[in-house]
Amino acid sequence: MNGVLAGLDHQTSNFTINFSAGTTSNATQIMVEGMFERRAKNKYKPKGAKAKVVCFIDDLNMPRRDTFFSQPPLELIRQWMDYSFWWDRERIVQNQIEGLQIISCMGKPGGGRQPISNRIVSNFHMITYTQPDNNNMLRIYSTIANMKFSTFEEDIKTMADPLAKGTIEIFKKIQVEFLPTPSKSHYVFNMRDVSKVFQGLYMANKFYYSAKEQMAKLWSHEVLRVF
Repeated sequence: MNGVLAGLDHQTSNFTINFSAGTTSNATQIMVEGMFERRAKNKYKPKGAKAKVVCFIDDLNMPRRDTFFSQPPLELIRQWMDYSFWWDRERIVQNQIEGLQIISCMGKPGGGRQPISNRIVSNFHMITYTQPDNNNMLRIYSTIANMKFSTFEEDIKTMADPLAKGTIEIFKKIQVEFLPTPSKSHYVFNMRDVSKVFQGLYMANKFYYSAKEQMAKLWSHEVLRVF
C-alpha cells in the first residue's frame, strides 16, 4: 500500500491513519479534516489545490465496540461514504468533505480485531488474500531456503526442504494450541511469523555454519524466538 500511495500523481495527496482499540470518532474526524481546508461556507476541499486526497486506514477493524456493538470511528466513515458529509461538532452543521477517497486494510477478526458492520462493508470493493495450503507454503519456503543454502556446504544444502517442512508443521500446531486469550491477545499467528524464521536463517554466514548441527541449532533458536 505504501508503494501504491507513493506512486500517486502530483494532483493527489495521501495520508495514513492507524486504527487501534482506543481510536475515537472525534480523533478520526480531526485527522481527516486536517488534510482539508474550508471553502464556500461548509464545503471542505483538499489543501494545496490538490484534486483528491487518499486516506489509507490500516487495521480498520481494531476500534473497540461500544455498548451497542458499533464502532464509532467506522460509523463516522460510513456516514461520509453514504452521505458525503458528517456533522461539525461545535456548530452542528454539515461539513461536506469533497475529493476524499478511502482505502483500508484489516486482518480477520480475533486477537483484538472486531467483525465490522455490513453497512460499511457494502461501501468497499473487497479483496481478500487467503491462507496458502501446506503444499504451496512448502514450495515457497523450500525455494527461499534452497536459494540461501546454494553456496553452503553440501550437508547444509540438503536441509532446505526438511527445515521448511518442520517450520510449517510447528506453525500449524501452534495455531491450534496457542489460541488468543484475554491475557495473551497477541497469540495470532500467520505466515509473517513463518517468514521471520527464514529471515533469521538468511542472516547465517557460510563461513560460520558448515555443519548440520550448527544450522539445526540456529533454526531451533529462530523458531523459539518467533513463536
